[in-house]
Amino acid sequence: MTTPPTSGRNDAWEMDQLHRDEITVAMNWVIRTCQEIVRNRSHKTFWAPVSTNDGPPSPEQLMQTARTDVLDKLQRIIEGAQFVIHQVEYERAKRKQ
Repeated sequence: MTTPPTSGRNDAWEMDQLHRDEITVAMNWVIRTCQEIVRNRSHKTFWAPVSTNDGPPSPEQLMQTARTDVLDKLQRIIEGAQFVIHQVEYERAKRKQ
């Protein structure tokens, strides 16, 4: 999280702007990660797992590829964005006390 603004008469506005910026950055990372996955791991917006030399991949290979190529990446980014939002909520609730 970014350092909160110093005391002054625009504290509330500055804190609101800080929070808007933090949330926007976190959500942009989610969107960029989705775009990267679509660009690198899909064909015409459909998931395109890497095939094997032995024919179609097994369900086990598909599960591992799904986790590696898509799910794990998204989960990390989403958890980070949720943490940012949680911290913003916490700071805002603390400020209202």
